[in-house]
Amino acid sequence: MRTITVSALLLCLFISCGTRQVLTPLDPEDEFERAMSFFENKKYDTAVQAFERILFYHPSSEYVDDAQYWLGRTYFEKTDYTQAIAEFDYLIQNFSSSVFLEKAYLYRAKSYFLKAPGYEKDPTEIENAISLFDQFLTRFPNSKYTDEIRDLILSARNRLAKKEVENGKTYLKLSKYDAALLYFDFVIENYPETEACKEAKYHTVILLYEKKGQTEEALKLLHELLEEENWKEKAEKKIEEIEKDSQKIRVMDAG
Repeated sequence: MRTITVSALLLCLFISCGTRQVLTPLDPEDEFERAMSFFENKKYDTAVQAFERILFYHPSSEYVDDAQYWLGRTYFEKTDYTQAIAEFDYLIQNFSSSVFLEKAYLYRAKSYFLKAPGYEKDPTEIENAISLFDQFLTRFPNSKYTDEIRDLILSARNRLAKKEVENGKTYLKLSKYDAALLYFDFVIENYPETEACKEAKYHTVILLYEKKGQTEEALKLLHELLEEENWKEKAEKKIEEIEKDSQKIRVMDAG
């Protein structure tokens, strides 16, 4: 009976070793160095195991907040953003004096941003990311990551604006022009710095000129788009089209 039990245990151990590397115990410093080696060599599953060993077996060591931060980073690199957020949250809540606190706030916010669905889905998570980016800028006003955070906020806001533009385009296809114009105007007013705002302006031009006959308002927006590299060519063509149409009207009126 004993032989069977031992054989069964050995079989379980063999199977376990085939799927999960068994790490030999080390002192905290060597344990951390080994974990970082796994991380740097992109052996993320083994790195998770190694950082967790420090948290479980050396909770009083000087490496515990280091391990907590790098555990979060490991999940981040694995693109397991939900678990990364949980690990960064834990560091923020339990290691308020850690040298990794600023980076924990940074990567927690980035995790929310990266796990958020596309603009066509529920915007709640991208709004949460923006809130956390703003929180970061408030808490760390002199951070070297400020420019990166501002770029991410712009990208996140563009995603929100894009959703509104797409809503406007849907109403445009349905010939509900006033409703479409409401969405485009909302983007122009609330997201002026985004690329989606330029698209909203162009669609507004089409509405104002082709559907409402408001030529002056359309030309005003087109001249604004002339300052935008990605929209300059389209704006020039539309201005040329409007000028030709206006010339035709003048000729007809003169006749």
